[in-house]
Amino acid sequence: MTHPQFEFERIRKIFFKVNRYKVKERRVISALSLDQGNGFEPYEQGDYFGKKNTDYTIKGTFTIPEEWRDYPVAFEGYADPSQSDNSTNPQMKVYLNDHYLQALDTNHREVVLADEWKDAGEINFTVPIFSGREEKKFPLHFHLIAYDQATYDFYYDLMAIYDSWRGVMAFGGDAERYQQTLVQAVNLLDFRQPYSKSYYQGIEAAKEVLASMYLIDHVPTQKVTAVGHTHIDLAWLWTVQQAIEKGERSFQTVFQLMDEYPDYTFINSQPQQYQFMKDHYPELYAKIKEKIKEGRWEAEGAMWVEADCNLTSGESLVRQVLYGKRFLKEEFDVDSKILWLPDVFGYSAALPQILQKTNTPYFMTTKLNWNQFNQIPYDSFYWQGIDGSKVLTHFITTISEHYNPTPYYSTYNGLLDPYTVKGSFERYQQKAVNDEILLAYGYGDGGGGPTREMLEIQKRLQQPLPDMPTITGDRAGAFFDRLSQKEKLPTWYGELYFEYHRGTLTSIGKNKKYNREIEFLLQNVEKCYAQYAFDRYPQEALERMWKVVLLNQFHDILPGSSIEEVYEQTDREYEAIIKECHDLLSALPLVQQESVFTLYNALGFQRASTIMLPVVGQAVDGAGHTLVSQLTHQNQLLVKTSTIPSLASEKVNVIAQPVAAVVLPSVEKQFETADFKVKLNDAFEIISLFDKQAKREMIPTGEKLNQLVAYEDIPMDYDAWDIDVYYQEKSWNVDQIDSIEWVEKGPIRDTLKVVRPFENSMITQYIHFYHGTKRIDFETKVDWQLNQVLLKAQMPIAVNTLEATYDIQFGNVTRNVHKNTTWDWARFESCGQKWVDLSEGNYGVSLLSDAKYGFSTEFQKIGITLIKSAIDPYPNADNGQHAFTYSLFAHEGNWQQGHTMEEALDLNVPLMVFDGDLNENTSFFEVDMPNVLLDTVKKAEDDEAIVLRLYEYMNRQTQVRLTSHKEIERAVLCNMLEEAEEELAIGKNHIDVAFKPFEVQTIKVYFK
Repeated sequence: MTHPQFEFERIRKIFFKVNRYKVKERRVISALSLDQGNGFEPYEQGDYFGKKNTDYTIKGTFTIPEEWRDYPVAFEGYADPSQSDNSTNPQMKVYLNDHYLQALDTNHREVVLADEWKDAGEINFTVPIFSGREEKKFPLHFHLIAYDQATYDFYYDLMAIYDSWRGVMAFGGDAERYQQTLVQAVNLLDFRQPYSKSYYQGIEAAKEVLASMYLIDHVPTQKVTAVGHTHIDLAWLWTVQQAIEKGERSFQTVFQLMDEYPDYTFINSQPQQYQFMKDHYPELYAKIKEKIKEGRWEAEGAMWVEADCNLTSGESLVRQVLYGKRFLKEEFDVDSKILWLPDVFGYSAALPQILQKTNTPYFMTTKLNWNQFNQIPYDSFYWQGIDGSKVLTHFITTISEHYNPTPYYSTYNGLLDPYTVKGSFERYQQKAVNDEILLAYGYGDGGGGPTREMLEIQKRLQQPLPDMPTITGDRAGAFFDRLSQKEKLPTWYGELYFEYHRGTLTSIGKNKKYNREIEFLLQNVEKCYAQYAFDRYPQEALERMWKVVLLNQFHDILPGSSIEEVYEQTDREYEAIIKECHDLLSALPLVQQESVFTLYNALGFQRASTIMLPVVGQAVDGAGHTLVSQLTHQNQLLVKTSTIPSLASEKVNVIAQPVAAVVLPSVEKQFETADFKVKLNDAFEIISLFDKQAKREMIPTGEKLNQLVAYEDIPMDYDAWDIDVYYQEKSWNVDQIDSIEWVEKGPIRDTLKVVRPFENSMITQYIHFYHGTKRIDFETKVDWQLNQVLLKAQMPIAVNTLEATYDIQFGNVTRNVHKNTTWDWARFESCGQKWVDLSEGNYGVSLLSDAKYGFSTEFQKIGITLIKSAIDPYPNADNGQHAFTYSLFAHEGNWQQGHTMEEALDLNVPLMVFDGDLNENTSFFEVDMPNVLLDTVKKAEDDEAIVLRLYEYMNRQTQVRLTSHKEIERAVLCNMLEEAEEELAIGKNHIDVAFKPFEVQTIKVYFK
C-alpha cells in the first residue's frame, strides 16, 4: 500500500469516475420555444438571454425512448453549471402535460420521473423561469437522463465510506481501517468496458467490501438528529413577494423528494410563510397540512416570523409568539415548543421569560457561533433571563467546509455528508454531558432544501460506521425532548450578545422610526377602544395591522439589511397603518366642541407633560385652571398640562386671545436656563453644563457635550450589517456652524436652533431646554447625502461608574463601560430600547431616544449612533431626510429614583390630543407601585374581557394593587397566550398581584 495521501488522491479520482458513469445516457431535448413577453419563439439550447427579476417560459416536447424502459429516467434543466448562488441563478418549475412536478434550481437540476411517464408517449413540458436578482444573461440546457441503477447506488455507497474516511482523517478515528477497505474496494472495480459484465461484477464485489464497514463490534454512541430544512429569508436581497415564490418552489421540491424517499422529514418554522402559502397556493398548502398530519413535516418555530430580537419591543415579541403559536395550533393542531431563530442578530435577556410564559420551553440558534472575538462556551445549556426564567437552548454546530467568516462559525444551511456530520459532532462542546447533536440540512433562500444526494447519504449514515456519529433521529422536537432529560447542562446568564452585525441597530433609520412609532400607536388604539368603545373594538383590523408590523420585524427587514425595493414596500405599509390607526382614533365617541381638546394619557402612570395644540390662545383645564403655555417657533401653542392619571383624560379649552410676540436675544457664549448654566465654545458646542440644583458640572474637563462626530464606516464584510471595531480610527468633528439663534424663550422651554453643514449634508438641531425638568431634547432634522459615513453624538458625562444601564424589553441590563476583558471589548456597540444611563451613588444622567437603538458606552461617555448610510445591499441607504429626537436627562439619585423610564416613555408616547370631548376622564386602570409598569391594555383574543400586561422593571419583589374606576367581576392570572392559570382575589374595583423582580404578569379582567 502506498502513502495515505497518494491513496486518498487515487480513490478521489476513482470516486469522480464512478460519478460520471451514474448517467448511462444523456439526450438533448431540442425544438424548444421561449416566451420573453412577446409570444413563443424558437430557442436554441445554450443561447444567452434574460434580465434580472423577470419571468420567462420555455416549452417543448419529448418522448422517453423505449430502450430506456428499464432505467430510472430524469428530466434535467439548468443554466450555467458552474454557478451556485441560489438567489442570482434562474429558478424554474417543471410541468409535464400541465402537471406540476418539481422546481429546479442550482442545487436541484433534475426531476426523476415516475415509471408511468414511460408509457405517456409524447410529453409536453412547460418550464416557467424566474431569472434571479442580478442583471446578467444566462443560457438554459434541457436533457433527458437515463441512470444506471447499479452505478447510481454504488456511487453513494462509495461516497459514504470515502467521505467518512475524509472526516476521520480530519477529526480523529481509525483512518487506516477506512483506507484499507477503500483500497480493497476500488481495486475490484473494472472500468475497461463500462456497463459490461466485468464492470458490474466489479461493482458488486466492491459493494460487498464497503458493506463490511458496517459490521462493527462497538457501535458508536455519538448520535445526530438530522432534519431537512430550507431557511428562507422573507425579504433580503429580494422582496417579500419573491420570497413567497421561493417558498412555493422549495416546498414543491420537498414534496417530490418525499415521494421518492419515504423516510425524509422536513421542518419549517415561520407561520407567516404558511399564511402566504394558504393565501397564494391553496393546493400546496393543503398538501403541507397532509404531511404535517402524517408526521413527515414538522411545523415549529413559535414566532410569526424569525424576528429581530434587539429592536423589537417587548409587546411585539409577545405578539410574535402569540400569533405564531395560535396559527400553528389552529391550522395544524401543533403546540409549538421550539423558538427556531437560526439567523437573528442577538437575543434579548427578556426572551427566556417570554418563552416560559408562552409554553415554549426550547430555543435553537446558530448565530452566536458567528461571534468575532469570543466563543460562547456551551452549545447545549439553559439560558437564564433577567427575571430568572430559563429556557433549554441548543446551538446547531454544523460546520461549513468552504465558508468560515468568523473563528467559531457554524451554519443553519448545512450539508448532509459524512465529513460535515463528523466535523459537526467534533465541533460540539458538550460531549461530556450529551452524545447527540441537531443538524438542519438543506439549501435555503430558494435553494430548494435537501437534495437527493443528501437523502441518499442520510440512508447510509443511519447504519453505524466506525468512529462516525450515527443518524438516529429526524425531528427537532424529539431531539429537544431527549436533551431536556440530560443532567449537568450548564447555565448562561443574561443576554446573548452577538459580536457581529452591530450596524443593524442603526441602518435604515426611517424604518426603525416607523416601527417604534407604530408599536406604540397600535397599543394606544387598543387602550382607547378598550376604555372608550369596547363594544366596537376593531379586533380584526388590529390583528391585521399587527401582523404587518410583525412581518416587517423580520431579521433582515427591521435591521436595515435588505434591498431598496423592500423599504419602498414597508414605507407604504407603515403609512397605511398610521392612517388607519388615526382613522380609528377619529372614530371614537367624541363630542365636538369648538376649541375643546381631550388629552389622553396612554401610559400606565400619572404624568404632567407638554402638548402641542394647533390653535393659539389661553389654555384652561377642565377645572377652569389656566395652564402655562407659550407660542412655539412653528406658531403652535405649547401647553404644560396638569397631572393626568394613568389611562385617563383631561379636557382642555383654548380661549382665543392674541399672544404677544417675544423679542429673542442673540446667542451669547454663556447663558442660563431654569436648570443649567451653559457655556459654548467658538463653534457653539456645549463645553460646560452646570446643574444648578445639584451644584455640579456635568461635563468632564476638556470635553464637549453633544459633540457630533462622523466616522469612516467601511466594514470588512457586510456593509449594512456591520460596524467594525476599527471605525474610530478615522473621524471628523461636525463643528462647522451655518447659523445659531434662539427661536423660543418662554415659561415652558428655551429653544436654541443650530444648523451645521457637513460636506454636502445639513444637520439642524432644535435644542429644547425644558424648565424644571433637567431634560434637554435634541430635536434633530438631517439632510444626509453621504455614504459609508457613520454619524454619532457623543455625550461625555461626569459621573463615576464602571457600569451603564441599558433599557431592554420588559426590563434592563447593565454592561461594563471598561474594556478589561475581550467580552467587554466586543460590546463597543450595543442595543438600548429607549434609554441608557450612567449613575453614581447620588446622581446620574440618562440618554433617551425616540428612534435610535445603537449606543456605545465608555468611562464617563455615552455615544448614540444616529445614521449609518451603508451602500450594500441598498446603494443609497439612509440618504435623504431624517427626523428624530434624543434627550439628555439629569437626575438626583440613580435612574430608578430619577424616573428615567417615565421620562423616556414621555418622550416616546406623548399625550394623545383629540379634537373634541371624550366625556370621561377617570382612570381606567392605575398601579400603586412605581416600579411596575402597566404596558398593555387590549381586548382578549377569545372572549369579552380586558387583558392587561404589566412588568416590574427595577429588579424588586413587589406586591401591587391594580385599581380600576369600573367594578370588577373576576380577574384571572394568565400566561402570555392568554390561557388561564390562576384565579385572583379581587375587591370591588381592585386586584392584588405579586411580582418577582423583572416579572411580566398578564391578567384577564372581566367587568360587571
